[in-house]
Amino acid sequence: MDAATAPQGAVVAGVDGSALSTTALLWAAAEAERIGAPLHVVHAVIDAHMTGKLMVLGSDGPGDPEELGAQVCTDAASTVSAAHPHLTVTTEVRVGRAAPQLIEASRGASMVVLGARGHGRVGGLLVGSVSQQVALHAQCTVVVVRETDTAGPVVVGMDGSQEAVEALRFALRHAAGLGTAVRVVRAEYVETPPGVPTGEWYGNVIDHIRELTETVRSTVDDAVRDHPELDIELRVVHQHPVDALIEQSTKASLLVVGSRGLGGFAGLLLGSVSQAVLSQAVVPVAILPHAGQPRNAPEARGVAS
Repeated sequence: MDAATAPQGAVVAGVDGSALSTTALLWAAAEAERIGAPLHVVHAVIDAHMTGKLMVLGSDGPGDPEELGAQVCTDAASTVSAAHPHLTVTTEVRVGRAAPQLIEASRGASMVVLGARGHGRVGGLLVGSVSQQVALHAQCTVVVVRETDTAGPVVVGMDGSQEAVEALRFALRHAAGLGTAVRVVRAEYVETPPGVPTGEWYGNVIDHIRELTETVRSTVDDAVRDHPELDIELRVVHQHPVDALIEQSTKASLLVVGSRGLGGFAGLLLGSVSQAVLSQAVVPVAILPHAGQPRNAPEARGVAS
């Protein structure tokens, strides 16, 4: 275990000593081992202005940041080593608010993993603060881990955008490493226009769903050529995207979405479908960076075939 900045391509795990932080840490360690990347553990300390000392997120009070931060990192590294003894682990204590520090740590990383909640006023913010800030601004994929841990399929949201295609490719690589199935969900919902007979509108919706199904099927067929062993399930539904993704991922091992999209996900910033999914899903959620951000993840390094 070394105190260092994140190695290039590392999986970064944000820790604060909370139980869910440990769950996220172990998720990150398993993913790092699966893709053949090192694990970099990041712990943030914030300035407790009233004492002139530094307060470690998750601690009972102010204290020496080097000692308290080092202890959190030592505990985290020991936890990882017990489960993954051959994994390369580095640690780093950063001074500052959790979200900016994790965003900075995402530079050059393949992935940032953190729990949905944690300790303290900053380290334990509900989804909507640290997790959403990191998911919006990180320069790599962000995975937000929940307590729920299932062995179900990897679910990915499709909307016809290039970001959705990237999300699909990520989902395929992840599922290939886990040896699990992939469920591709394309959801679009349009209200019945005033004055249009329900039967006529329903027929139009059915035709539209059929067209969407063929379009998505073509995209999926192109993407799965490198993973012919995977079991792929395609579901195209006339339903609000958030409702569809939450419903279809209830027993999933991971839900994958892009941070922005097109069509039924029109003009999304994190704060619409991505934000709602991040807030409501009961399984781990992976948010792919939008097209304007660098993608640091290796294409398929170490993925089991």
